[in-house]
Amino acid sequence: PTDPFSEAIVFTDGSGMASKGISSHAASTVGPVYFGNASPAAGANAVTVYEANQWMTDILHSSNNRDPAPQDFRVQNFSWISTGNEPANEAENRDILTRFDYVIDQNNVTALVGLNNGTGPMPHLLGHSYNAIAVGRTDGSHSTGPTLDFYGPGRTKPDIVAPFETTSAATGALSSAATFLHETVAGTDGAQSETIKAMLLAGATKEEIATGWSHTPTQPLDSHYGAGEMNLYNSYLMTEGGPRAGSTDETGESIEAAPSHGWDYQTIDPGGNLYYNFLVPSGSTATELSIVLDWNVEVTDSNPISFVFSGVESLVNLDLALYDSSSSFLETLVDENSLSISRVDNVEHIYQQDLAPGLYTLKLSSDADNDMARDFGLAWRLNTLFDFASADFDEDGNVDGADYLTWQRNFGTLLGAHHTDGDADGDTDVDANDLAILRAALAPSIPPTMLLSVPEPATLAMAISLLLATGLSTGRTARNRRRNDLVSEQ
Repeated sequence: PTDPFSEAIVFTDGSGMASKGISSHAASTVGPVYFGNASPAAGANAVTVYEANQWMTDILHSSNNRDPAPQDFRVQNFSWISTGNEPANEAENRDILTRFDYVIDQNNVTALVGLNNGTGPMPHLLGHSYNAIAVGRTDGSHSTGPTLDFYGPGRTKPDIVAPFETTSAATGALSSAATFLHETVAGTDGAQSETIKAMLLAGATKEEIATGWSHTPTQPLDSHYGAGEMNLYNSYLMTEGGPRAGSTDETGESIEAAPSHGWDYQTIDPGGNLYYNFLVPSGSTATELSIVLDWNVEVTDSNPISFVFSGVESLVNLDLALYDSSSSFLETLVDENSLSISRVDNVEHIYQQDLAPGLYTLKLSSDADNDMARDFGLAWRLNTLFDFASADFDEDGNVDGADYLTWQRNFGTLLGAHHTDGDADGDTDVDANDLAILRAALAPSIPPTMLLSVPEPATLAMAISLLLATGLSTGRTARNRRRNDLVSEQ
């Protein structure tokens, strides 16, 4: 309400190249899905624009060897690629990427970079970056990894895909999602670039991938589709779930169950372990457990006292493993895919489906050979469903108007709802799906003429009000009158 869509967008010409005119690609392909009124970040009204080559030379200072200029932006979009005269200029390309990763890490920037449209090898710039998020298309028509020898070989790319006809638009959409998340968690460690990246990747869904999604313990992401298709709602729920710090308790006795959706940002020492518990309630199945760990490659200047920047990257090794702790702490490794142990990537991903009821423990480990502590972002979502749906929210053996009132009072709850709050299907929210289950349970008691269509809440309230009135004596209690009035007033 304080930032209406009608407010003008102020554009800043970061390159001082206004004489070049307006880029139709930026204005028509990228802008509408990044900061336009139809984007998730429609309230982003301050936009700085750079010409790509000028950004590399005057911001990264790739042409004069000076330190990169500070960047005071939370999100940057790069809907362009460069072959960089491959492979003749690999040293120059490596220098640009090192500077880019340095800027991301030092200035806490979430950077989204596009890959090329169509099939083919990875472009050198900027998809080879460690710390950026490389974006492809859900239809798979984009260049893919692995990354090449000149800068961190063997990593899978893209990191994530989006359902657009060009990688430029897909990258703009991911940039908009990142902007939305940054605004949601502003002022907390959820706004760290590592955490935002983890939220976006952990929120990604797999069912849209026509050829199927897969990974291995040593290849955390799908070789063609990364973590899957962006799903901003899933990522947003992680901000709603909030932070939950990992525990150092090696016995597991003091570790409380984490919320179904959430995140963590902290630092882990070499050889250290952190633990997180996830509970799948009895009578439920975890349809999905998606966990992403992300950390930046650290770039240091080997000549800090000079004006010449000489970046050296250092990548630590962090790993994930998922255990079944239902009987005892870390008793059983769930299966081989519950390991995410790549030594070349700076992202790890555990993805499980159809987990049985029980207590599960995530172990986050830092290799003892690491020469430094490293900060990381972790994000997760645990999606559950009851094995048998039920709209008997007050658990009195029948479904009636009282159960409808429970649903109505809690409608719109996004996370943390229990069956007694109006969650009929066990996904921990209270929504239209729960209303449909309630309606089906009430159907035998409602006159056929009132079941011709799915009623809106107000219509259903009138129907249930009629049912409540049926059979009530003239001496009904004040409590019954109050219940009937509540329904009738809706």
